[in-house]
Parts: sequence; structure tokens; C-alpha cells
Amino acid sequence: MPTVTRVTTLALALSFAACKSAPETRAEVKPPELPRQELLVVSQTLTDVTVKLTGELLGGDEALAIDAAEVEFVVDGTVLSTKRAPLSLRLTAGQSAPFEFEESFTYVKSADDLKAMDARGGSLLIALRGNLIGTVQREVEVNGKAEVQAVAVELPFARSREVRTPRLPHLKLGEAEAGRFAKNEVNAVFHLHVVNPNPFPITLSSITYRVTMAGKMVAEGEQGVGIKTAVSATDVFDVSASMTEATHGKEVEKLIKGLVVPYELQGELKTALYSEPLSAKGEFKLKASKE
Repeated sequence: MPTVTRVTTLALALSFAACKSAPETRAEVKPPELPRQELLVVSQTLTDVTVKLTGELLGGDEALAIDAAEVEFVVDGTVLSTKRAPLSLRLTAGQSAPFEFEESFTYVKSADDLKAMDARGGSLLIALRGNLIGTVQREVEVNGKAEVQAVAVELPFARSREVRTPRLPHLKLGEAEAGRFAKNEVNAVFHLHVVNPNPFPITLSSITYRVTMAGKMVAEGEQGVGIKTAVSATDVFDVSASMTEATHGKEVEKLIKGLVVPYELQGELKTALYSEPLSAKGEFKLKASKE
């Protein structure tokens, strides 16, 4: 009987010691999450695109602070740039809050890139991906005492959408008109067409031109500086020119009396990274004077 008692007492003691030394199990903590994300295109040009990522941040069981977003900009699977965007979000446990950040990226860096895009056509798949960087306030045990510390967390995000591939604008001569206003004066108007095939406006650097009539220069200059073209449309720029004694001397009357005036127009369309020349020739056929 005494022997049995000693064994039982020893087993109980060992069991108690084991329970006392085992680490305390902690209930699983619900992490923060991003239940909603959306990528919007704010603006697009021949060379750049601005996008906005919006979404909802849902806190878990711990207070959450988000201080930055590490962002990759991806086009057709290729990472074109990386950056770190500052954020300032503070959530208590279980709280939700909207978030957004806007970024601009260059996807065309040279004239050759732009020409290749134009030849390709179609669309591009652009994406914004990365991590929201922050901390949660977590209770941890340090030297046997419970302390609340900031513990680093990362919340991954990724959204993509298609945009139209940028296409080259073109400069063309539409109609060219001329009228005889006196025996020594002909006035002409040249309608220059800028064709924008893109679903976004294009900012022109300039349209330069030089006009000759009957072999002599009658007008030169530039138009359209800083103008934004219409979306998927053709904008018209009018160039006026006059053939008078000031341009052709006394022989202007003889030239006009011949009722045929040859003309030549040289022009150039300039935009970011791209320029396109224009050369056009023709003849104005004038009406005979009723005098």
C-alpha cells in the first residue's frame, strides 16, 4: 500500500510541473485585410499615364497603422518602375476605412518606343501591385511580462486594367482655297488637319508652316502651341496667306491674270517625342475678272 501511494504522488507532481512549464496557448488573431480594390485611369497621354488605386482597409483584432505603399508599375508583365508612396492611416481593432493613392508613370520613353506602340496597336495591360506597409499593436511577453509592441505587417495589393495603346497623330492638308480680291491681290486659306486617333487628348508642341505662291514665300509661322486636340477626332487649323505687290512686286498683276497660281506648303507637327513633316503642292485656279 505505501508503495502505491508514493508512485501516485510522484505522477501527480510530474503532471503539475509539466502543466506549469508549458507555454500558454493564445487564441488566433484575425489579421487586417483589403476586401475591396479598384484601379482607375485618371489621365493618359502619348507618353504617360496617371492611375488611382482605391479600396477599403479592414482592421483585424489589433490596432493598425499604415504608413506607406511600396508600388510596382507593370505594363504587359514587365515592371517599368518601382516607388514608395507615403500613406497615413490609423485604424482601431475591427475598424474599416477607405484608402487611395494616385501615381503617374512613363510608359513611353523614346520616339522609337512610340512608333513601335503605333505599329502594334491594340491595347496594353497596365497593373499596380505591391504592399501596404505598416504595424499592428500586439501584446507580447518580454521577460515574463506582457508588453504592447508595434509589429510590422504587409498587406499585398494588385489590380490591372487595359488601356488603348498610344497611336501617333498625323498632320494633313485638307482643303486649300484662294480668291481674287483685286487685280493685284490673291488671298488663300490652307486648312491643316491634325488627326488624333487616341481616346485621350494630345497636347501639341506646335504646328510650323511655310507657304509659297507662284514661287515666292508668302507666309510662315506656327500655330497650336500648347493646344489639346479633341479625343478621337480631327482638329482644323487655318493658315492664311496673301499674294500681293509686297510679296511679288509689280509682276503680281501679270501672274494673277494668268488665272493659275501654283502653291507649296511645308509644315511640321510637333508633340512630345514625335514630329511629322508635311509637304503639299497644288494650283489655285482663279476666276476671270468681270471687268
